[in-house]
Amino acid sequence: MVADTKRVQTMVNIVGQQMLLIRAAMARIEAVKAAFTTANPDVTGTPLDGNVATVNSAIVALKAEVDGAVWTQMIAAIVPTHRNTALEV
Repeated sequence: MVADTKRVQTMVNIVGQQMLLIRAAMARIEAVKAAFTTANPDVTGTPLDGNVATVNSAIVALKAEVDGAVWTQMIAAIVPTHRNTALEV
């Protein structure tokens, strides 16, 4: 029988590892956003036409979530030596 503590650590590890990937993606999104803002292209007739502010707000909201305390705690709780096999997915 698998102990609950092992199941919990599997959850923490897998979620924490995915959160690290999302944080890396967020850094890339921010870099692209900065380059886009600097370039200031004409978005007329593109999917961004009328949506620049909405996309910007979504990026800001996502960044706030990604930088939140829960994410930091989950990432800090990763145990690299745990095998992550206590949950069937």
